[in-house]
Amino acid sequence: MEDVSSRIVEKAIGLGCQDAIADVVTNRSYQIRFAQNEAVISNRWRESTASVFFVYEKRVLASDIKDLSRADEAVERLVKIAKGSQQNPDYAGIADGPFRYARVRPDPKVLSLDEGGKYVEAAIGGATDEGAKECAGSFWKYEDEHFLATSNGVEGHDHRASLYLSIRALLSLESSGHGIACATRLSQFNPEKAGRKAGRIAALARSPKPGKAGRYTVVFDPLIFGSLTDQTGGRLGAWTVMAGLSPFGKKIGKKVASPQLTLYEDGSGESIARKRFDAEGVPTRRNVLVNKGVLKTYLHNTSTAKKFRTKTTGNAGLVSPDPHAIFVKPGDRSRDEIFSEVKDGLWLTNTWYTRYQSYVTGDLSTIPRDGIFHIRKGDVVEAWKDIRLTDNLLHLLKNIEALGDEPEQMMWWGEVSIPNSVPYARIKDVGITKSAE
Repeated sequence: MEDVSSRIVEKAIGLGCQDAIADVVTNRSYQIRFAQNEAVISNRWRESTASVFFVYEKRVLASDIKDLSRADEAVERLVKIAKGSQQNPDYAGIADGPFRYARVRPDPKVLSLDEGGKYVEAAIGGATDEGAKECAGSFWKYEDEHFLATSNGVEGHDHRASLYLSIRALLSLESSGHGIACATRLSQFNPEKAGRKAGRIAALARSPKPGKAGRYTVVFDPLIFGSLTDQTGGRLGAWTVMAGLSPFGKKIGKKVASPQLTLYEDGSGESIARKRFDAEGVPTRRNVLVNKGVLKTYLHNTSTAKKFRTKTTGNAGLVSPDPHAIFVKPGDRSRDEIFSEVKDGLWLTNTWYTRYQSYVTGDLSTIPRDGIFHIRKGDVVEAWKDIRLTDNLLHLLKNIEALGDEPEQMMWWGEVSIPNSVPYARIKDVGITKSAE
C-alpha cells in the first residue's frame, strides 16, 4: 500500500500537478446493529480506497479512488478535472516533510476481537436492569491502516483501532435515555455502564409533562455538553472563520467563555480519533484553543496558517482544517455537587437538530431529547418534554458556572461528530422556549 500511495503521487506530478497527496486506507471494521433487545444485523468490511488531493496551478481537487486496480486511469481523469476548475486564491501549499512520528500501536486485544455479541448483551442487560423495556443501537469495532505519501517528502503509516457502542433505552416513545461507550483499549470499554445510564434516564423520564419557557440554570450531561463543545471546536477552524460561519472571528486574545473553561484539541491524545498525523502528514499534537475563557488560536492547515501568518496546528483537512478530538479540562466539582447547587433548574441529557439563526453572532437553537428533567435542590421533581434551547453559543460558554471532575468520552452521529472528552457542566441563564414557538 505504501507503493500505491507513492505511485499515485508520482503519477499526478508527472501530469503537471505542483502538489499531490495520497492517503491509501485499508478498512477492516465490524458492526452489530440491535433493536428490540436483540441483534438484527452484522456487517464486516474489508476494503481499500485512496483519498487524494491534487493541485494544478492553484486549481485544487480532492476526491476518492475506490478501485485501486485502476488508479492510473482515475488519476488521469481527476487531474483533467482539476485543470478545468477555477483557481483557489487562498491555496498556499502543503507541509514540507519528512516528519518523525510518535510510536503509537493499537491494543492487540482490540485487534484480535472477532465477536461483539457479548458487549451488545451487556449493554442491553444494563439498560433493562434499570427498568428499560426496549433497547436499540449499534456496536462498532473500527480498524484501519493509513499509508500516506505527499509530493513534499512525507511518508507515513498509521494503524488505528477502537471500540464504540451507542444505546438508546426506552420505556415508551416519550421516555428514553441514551448511553455511549468509547475506548481504544479493551480494558477500558464498558458497555454495561452505558446501558445502565441509558436505562436509568429512560426510567426517570416516565410520563413527561410539557415544559415551561423561561431562563434556567441548567445541568448539562456530558452527552449534551459534548454537543456544545463540538460546536465550539468546529467553529474554530480557520477556514470556517474566514467563510463567515463562526462567531469567533477576530477574537484571538479575547474572552469568549467563562474562566472555568479550558478547551483543547488533540489528535495525539487518548481518544478513538487518535492518529499520528493529519491529512498533510503533519504530526498531531495538543493545541490549547481556549485557556481560562480566552481564545488562543484557530485550527490551521498549511494554507490557512500562511494566510494568518502563523504555523499549522496539524489539523488538515486540506481545504478546511478541523478538530480531531476535543478535550475539556475537568473542574473541581463532583457530579453530586454539580446537581446539589441547583435550587431550581433543569437537567438536560441529550439534544439534536442544532441550527443557527446566525453563524456570525452564534445565535442558535437545539431540541433537547431523551431525558429532560426539572430539578429542585439537586433532585429530579418531574420529567419534561416539548422544549427547545434557544440561546447564543458565546453566551452559553461565558455562563459556565462549574465543571465536573470526571470527563467522559462522547461521540454520536446526531450531534457530536468527533470524540469530545467532557464532564458534567452547569450553565446559568439558559434560554428555554416551547418547541412549538
